[in-house]
Amino acid sequence: MNLAVNPLSDALGAEIIGVDLSRPLDQETFSKLHQAHLDYQVVVFRDQALTPQQQIDFSKRFGPLDHHPADDATLPGYPDILVISTKRENGEYIGIPDAGPMWHSDLAYMEKPSLGSLLYAVELPTRGGNTSFASMYLAYETLPNSIKTAIEDKRALNLAGRNNANRNYDTSLTEEQQQKVPAVTHPLVRTHPETGRKSIFANPQHTLAIEGLPQEESNAILEEIFAHSTQPDFVYEHRWQSGDLGFWDNRCVLHIADLSQLDDPSYIRHMHRTTIKGDVPI
Repeated sequence: MNLAVNPLSDALGAEIIGVDLSRPLDQETFSKLHQAHLDYQVVVFRDQALTPQQQIDFSKRFGPLDHHPADDATLPGYPDILVISTKRENGEYIGIPDAGPMWHSDLAYMEKPSLGSLLYAVELPTRGGNTSFASMYLAYETLPNSIKTAIEDKRALNLAGRNNANRNYDTSLTEEQQQKVPAVTHPLVRTHPETGRKSIFANPQHTLAIEGLPQEESNAILEEIFAHSTQPDFVYEHRWQSGDLGFWDNRCVLHIADLSQLDDPSYIRHMHRTTIKGDVPI
């Protein structure tokens, strides 16, 4: 199989050409995809025609799958697939319509946050709905030394956005779902278990405070980190096309969705997400 890996920006992201993910992959091809994912942090496969099971099977090549606490927003018959959708049935959303309103890393509020997420574009709007990705490798490597020193051994408190009374969403977690995802602490700087590179591991959607610091000081440091981490030089914005499968590394990447058209009743953004279980950040 002749693969081509084309970078999508100077910061992160690459398009992988020449692979049909609906078919089983030999180990050599899979190893090349795995390395591209580690090298570029975000990889995109265009023009894929995947059944839900094919998406699951490919995702599982990277490890066991994990689940979002909103277990009522999964694809019927496929609990491994979270439905990100603005579609409604009987007046109710069939999935999560407003996923990713702030910069975040998926499942960063879990004891073992996600390794990565795979998002498959099923139906898309004519405008809006892009996803932007930011490299936390670059964010860490370019942090002012004063901030690096201040956070090097610190841990931060993380809580699911939909479990936070100060956040407003179109869909919320039930009380039972909220109880499954209590707040956890993680290092503010983590070392990637496969590449060995350091990155910032904090985000505006889930990270509430730095452990051991007064709230005012904690807020000031986090605000500076967040502003630094998402500057344009570190970001790639992906314009989705039907049939795209995007795969990003939650261990070193933040992302945010463009939800600017969400109030338009004709706006349809329908996608399937699988999530790979990660490990405890160190």
